[in-house]
Amino acid sequence: MKRVALITGAGNGIGRAVAHRMAAGGMAVVIADYDAQGAEQVQGEIAAAGGQAEALALDVTKAREVKALVADVEKRQGRIDVLANIAGGSFYTKRMEEFTWAEWRQVLDTNLKGTFLMCREVAPIMKRQKSGRILNTASNYGITGSPMRTPYSAAKAGIIAFTKSLALELAADGVLVNTVAPGPTDTPRVMGKESPEARKQRWSIIPLGRTGQPEDLAEMFYYLTTPESAWMTGQTFHVNGGLVTP
Repeated sequence: MKRVALITGAGNGIGRAVAHRMAAGGMAVVIADYDAQGAEQVQGEIAAAGGQAEALALDVTKAREVKALVADVEKRQGRIDVLANIAGGSFYTKRMEEFTWAEWRQVLDTNLKGTFLMCREVAPIMKRQKSGRILNTASNYGITGSPMRTPYSAAKAGIIAFTKSLALELAADGVLVNTVAPGPTDTPRVMGKESPEARKQRWSIIPLGRTGQPEDLAEMFYYLTTPESAWMTGQTFHVNGGLVTP
């Protein structure tokens, strides 16, 4: 029986790469994304490569949608072995005093609240199974902070602490919970906003001399689902070319 991986934010960027990697590793992949068209495109790509995937529309900030989707996946698949919470984004770049409460809340809801809602619904399933891997997504900014991105940095720092706490709660049930913290990564969203000159300037401060590719992150997410990572929980894994070494 194939393991089942539920991946949020899998319609593009890092989530897309993670979905491809887990499908290539033999998992049945559930692609959940606010962008239904993007999710369906990734599903088609995986199917064309011989993998098993389905695409579902999901707003991770809506508790009812999260609850219904997770229940539906469990009912049809019979289990959920991997949850990768990748949906998120910074959305805004502005000074703290310029943020409205609605903007601040949007960033926290999409990143931190969405992660909580997904974990709240999936954790009981994994506890019944006595096995499972939960993979949350932070950022180097969750460690260092970032000017002009105060809500995003706060949300990602919160995810790191949430992951540590949840790992301790679920350890006795055989469920491992870890965080992947990407550094600067060449996703379509980033590439669409950053000039070639800005990218070269960013390269100059990264010890390995380049920005990351989504596939670089996908390998870490996949590794954390393998038997080789079976004694790792509550950890934050930094994939950033040496930019941050906490």
